[in-house]
Amino acid sequence: MSIRWHTLPLRVRLVALGVIGLLVGFVIGGGVLVWALHMSLRHSVDAAAERTAADIVELLDAGELPDPIPTGRDFTIVQVFDTDGRFEHGSLGADPLVPLLRNDLWEQALDGRNFTVDGSRASLDGTLRATMARSGDHLVIVAVSEQEMSAVPKLTHGLAITFGALAAVVAVALWWAVGWTLRPVETARAKQRAFVADAAHELRSPLANMRTELEVAARIGAQDGLIEDLLTDVNRLSRMTEDLLLLARLDDARRPWRPGPVNLTELAGEVAADYSEARVPVELNVPDQSVELTADADGLHRILVNLLDNAVRHAETRVELGYRAQGDSVVLTVIDDGPGVPAAEREWVFDRFTRLDDSRDRDLGGTGLGLSIVAELVAAHRGTVRLADATPHGLRAEVTLPR
Repeated sequence: MSIRWHTLPLRVRLVALGVIGLLVGFVIGGGVLVWALHMSLRHSVDAAAERTAADIVELLDAGELPDPIPTGRDFTIVQVFDTDGRFEHGSLGADPLVPLLRNDLWEQALDGRNFTVDGSRASLDGTLRATMARSGDHLVIVAVSEQEMSAVPKLTHGLAITFGALAAVVAVALWWAVGWTLRPVETARAKQRAFVADAAHELRSPLANMRTELEVAARIGAQDGLIEDLLTDVNRLSRMTEDLLLLARLDDARRPWRPGPVNLTELAGEVAADYSEARVPVELNVPDQSVELTADADGLHRILVNLLDNAVRHAETRVELGYRAQGDSVVLTVIDDGPGVPAAEREWVFDRFTRLDDSRDRDLGGTGLGLSIVAELVAAHRGTVRLADATPHGLRAEVTLPR
């Protein structure tokens, strides 16, 4: 079963790319290191053979060449031939019958080229590096064992193990780091998917109602009751659309934000006046001295309206709107005498499309977005919002904003 790259999880793809890039770098770097060591050792062996050949040529020229020829170096073989190819002198272990270099290579060797020969030509294991020099009517062949070159495969093997271990460690570290980095992204994706699903669910109900009502109206003729029901659903859809657009703007880092001086006394009075005909009265409990703060006027207005809408929807007899200065902050309070919210549920009521069991009746007009909008707007003002019990019963919503 083939696996397509684009279908793999993002975390897997990022870690794979990181490890592959690391391994490519290791291979290139390790290859350069092994090649450099190989060339350095090869040059060292060739230089040793050439120095030995030069020393023997000097001894031949001086007529002082001993027999057998001393090499001063282990696994070094010396053969001296006349120009007709007859063996004349050699070091210990030199085979007088088998030249270190084949006859067809002698001319190239005299031109300064060095050759790798099989150690079996000198009854040795491994390979040898051979060179040739001329001394009058004598040809000197010197071969030095490449035992030093064994460091190259050892280094290659060691690098392979080291790079493999490092790649494994880096893969684990990348897996953790990428997971930690992507955790907010995954949370955001999950939140987005849930938001879309909830929005589709919430929009489906009023649309289904409107479709049914329109079908009934088409059969029996429009009636005032049907028109009123349609207007209710249309108004609810309008409110939900406005809430969704506001949340989209709040989620956008480029959202327009216009902070400026806001007179809280005037704003609270204007908002409370809009609820003069609400199902329960909205009372003002504000200090005599006016309070100003720097905020986005539209955002602050929406915070108060959403809190009051929620309070009026669930209050039994009254709702109270108040505020007070508290050091460098302002504390806004909205209190209702409704059923309240259990302490265990006060955190997640600020999630989008959240409704408690006793407030799921859509005829009450809620969209499940009001408190989530409050939370987003308060966060944008670098403030906090919390819910608490009211006295003697009910709910107290408290928003703290910096002045």
